[in-house]
Amino acid sequence: MMSSDLLHYASYDIAQEAKRLLEPYLMPRTLKAGTLLWREGDTDGMLVSIVSGKVKIFRILPDGKEITLYIFGDGVVFGFMPFLDGAPYPANAQAVVDTDVLAMPRSSLLQVIKKNPDVALILIQHLSKRLREAFDQIERRSSRGTLTKVASALLSLLPEGHGQRAGLIITLPLPSRDFASLLGITPESFSRSITKLAEEGTIERMPGTNRFHVQDIKRLEDVANLIVL
Repeated sequence: MMSSDLLHYASYDIAQEAKRLLEPYLMPRTLKAGTLLWREGDTDGMLVSIVSGKVKIFRILPDGKEITLYIFGDGVVFGFMPFLDGAPYPANAQAVVDTDVLAMPRSSLLQVIKKNPDVALILIQHLSKRLREAFDQIERRSSRGTLTKVASALLSLLPEGHGQRAGLIITLPLPSRDFASLLGITPESFSRSITKLAEEGTIERMPGTNRFHVQDIKRLEDVANLIVL
């Protein structure tokens, strides 16, 4: 799971127009942290507009690892793609923190679209905008510096719900040489980035291991360019 660039801001104007058209049919819900909205492969679900909180969109890889694709925050409208193309959800959705939303089940959305085709048009525009943003995100990830890549990768290895608590430990899942290869950088570049993070007091290498003690989680997030909603 790569954390940096995950926090996703949908086009505000399109999202707000979608919410305006759908508002009479949306119902308030509170999702407790950890609540699954739907699983990858589900064909039924809901359209969601986040009032406050965060929802992560993620997939589980064949080896059991989790990769987070997006973290949606306040004002984002999502969850409607399967209603437009008839295919199942391509990823899981889960509340990261207690989250207040306005939601609509699939059956209601289909009825609304039949009554007002403009709803389908605005949702398609919204989906197109998100696709363009996804391409921009891929470009940003491919062009980011080595230190940012390493900080992002380390941040992604922290346990879910870690918050800002002290004593956080990061364990590399592979030898550092192999881990560097996964990031598309040389082992030497990886080592230099680790040294820099250690010298500035962000992390501390635990001698003789592939483990690191996080001394400054906020600094690690800043280096990884993680924007906290």
